[in-house]
Amino acid sequence: MDDLYIQVKRFVEPESVAMIGVSSRTGPGSFNGMENLIACGYRGRIYAVNPRGGEILGVKVYPTVTDIPEVVDLAVISTPRGAVPGIVRECVARGIRAVAIITQGFADADQEGKKMQAGIIEAIRGTGTRVVGPNTLGMVNSFADFNTSFVTFTNRPAANGVICQSGIFMAGALDFTAGAGIGIDIGNTADIDFADVLTYFERESRVRVVNLHMEGLKEGRRFMEAARRVARVKPVLCLKTGRSEEGARAASSHSGSLAGEDAVYGAAFRQAGVIRVNNVGEMNELNKTFMTYSSMPGKRVAIVTISGGAGIALVDALSRQGLELAEFSRETLDALAGVYPQWMEVGNPADIWPAGMSKGYLPIIRLALEKVMEDPGVDAVACITPSYLEPDRDPLDVTGALKEAARKYPDKPLAAWIFGPHRRAWAQRLEEEGTIVTYSSPERAALGLGTLYSYHHIFKDAPSPAGIDLPGFDASGIEKLLLTAGERGKEILGMQALDIVSCCGIPTVRSIAASSREEAQRAARELGFPLVMKLDSPDVSHKSEAGGVIVGLKTAGEVAEAFDLIMQSAAEKAPEARVEGVLLQECRSEGAEVIIGARRDQQFGPVMVYGLGGIHTELFRDVSFRVAPVDTGEARAMMAETRSFGILQGARGQEPADLNALAEAVARLSSLVSSFPQIAEIDINPLLAGPGGVVALDCRISLAR
Repeated sequence: MDDLYIQVKRFVEPESVAMIGVSSRTGPGSFNGMENLIACGYRGRIYAVNPRGGEILGVKVYPTVTDIPEVVDLAVISTPRGAVPGIVRECVARGIRAVAIITQGFADADQEGKKMQAGIIEAIRGTGTRVVGPNTLGMVNSFADFNTSFVTFTNRPAANGVICQSGIFMAGALDFTAGAGIGIDIGNTADIDFADVLTYFERESRVRVVNLHMEGLKEGRRFMEAARRVARVKPVLCLKTGRSEEGARAASSHSGSLAGEDAVYGAAFRQAGVIRVNNVGEMNELNKTFMTYSSMPGKRVAIVTISGGAGIALVDALSRQGLELAEFSRETLDALAGVYPQWMEVGNPADIWPAGMSKGYLPIIRLALEKVMEDPGVDAVACITPSYLEPDRDPLDVTGALKEAARKYPDKPLAAWIFGPHRRAWAQRLEEEGTIVTYSSPERAALGLGTLYSYHHIFKDAPSPAGIDLPGFDASGIEKLLLTAGERGKEILGMQALDIVSCCGIPTVRSIAASSREEAQRAARELGFPLVMKLDSPDVSHKSEAGGVIVGLKTAGEVAEAFDLIMQSAAEKAPEARVEGVLLQECRSEGAEVIIGARRDQQFGPVMVYGLGGIHTELFRDVSFRVAPVDTGEARAMMAETRSFGILQGARGQEPADLNALAEAVARLSSLVSSFPQIAEIDINPLLAGPGGVVALDCRISLAR
């Protein structure tokens, strides 16, 4: 069977195409895909298929796929949905290896449509035929003058690639005035999916940046593997829609996608090196950023501005992106001081308006750009200028000066924030040579430069997750405990859960189970005081709500009294629960309470969670996620993402927690859920993290059905 690159290439660079179900209606408003294919200058062989036969646009029409005189590279189906499954089977029988289904009404619609889509998948299984769609706008490849959609695209090739689940994002999400590259609308992803097309783009050297519009995934880990490979060689931008509950429902009805939990998608994108964008505007401008600038040597930015206030706004925006203001060299400062008014301080931002008013704006901006671009302490330059009139009529037209500077110093990005009523005309002139990107706001300019820097210095070269040596990880012991616990029910709590945690190599609090007052008192003498007593029941996971937790027990008498109180409370508040007694534990308070846990996500499998623990977990929801397994480095990154990280670092003079021990505990738990698929969910809450290490105080495990 052909490799993935060849399989996907047939869809975007075929030598022959069958347009099945082509309409005889042509001209404006006809939305005729074959008319577009001919109009864009496609040089391959085109065959039209329609039971009526005849001729359309000078192309002979064949009644069926079987009647075509050759085995075409690609078949494009745009018939009513009821005919599609049979036509797909005809294509398979004819030996056609690439089929795009434009028709809607499958998994994106009713139960009948879902059954029909399942039938299409079954028809191609094991045959070597691949399907794009159903519910796709089709494919476009400007390098090959190829367009199967009913939407007209520019024929000017550009170095971008698009993978989308809605045709509008291929038709209009990118600023195709800059040119279009290769795009595939994968629609319902019945077969060809994001990972397949990403694998193609990994080897497609004409594409330098890949743009994704995603509603949902079916195989999250496969996507992550493909995206991680591609992100090593070219940036991958992703606009994930369906982030809200309402959006997720809309995504399900639009493309049959499972939108999934947004925070998990965000974690998966970070781990795979995918750059997430928040809206179409960000995608447009970041797409142009990566097509225009090959790299950014460092994070030191110079600002040349016509407005001091605008310069300050850009300084703030750059700071939020983790970039720094460049410190100008003495030579640069002296050159600017030579043209500045005597009363004006020289620095970065370089506010050139006062000098421009007295000495001419054009020569001053040329001087300023020359000096800051050649300054060895500057890695990128952002220029702020207005657009009060069309460039040809504006006395402040500096587009030529900016383009000259960009050509002379190609290794340093020169970005422009253009404001005013004629921004688009200025942007078009500045960007026509492909050396400058104009941004719509200071925030977008900072985002462009910040993302450019982060990709080349963080995302692109980030090491793959390292394996971790886990001495003391008792896999066989865990297997036995899970087998025994599974016989008792779906939930594992108390001592059994803590025993499993201990087998992972994570320290647990000293605990003893007791089924009577006398056993509880003996356990107390063995453990020592003070103590915590907890209800021991496989049916009660939130013990506090059932009156099942009493802390600070200091005598044997208090232990006996606490036992009676917990038994009475359990009988009243959880009368159906199986009660096996109580669990006595040492009182531990040295450290911060955190939660570490995992659950199985429908798209990504086991997913780790870390955050503020104890009673604060539900209240503040200060958590971060990662797709398991994670190493200690990724675990440290999870901690740093939470608002409460400062507590662990030693806030208000407190001794910091042992972050290495905490990171290792997260890594060990991730190994547990990755190794044992029978664990559906696990929470260690709280895990006490202090200067001396970590200790698990409580744990709940849910087994898969």
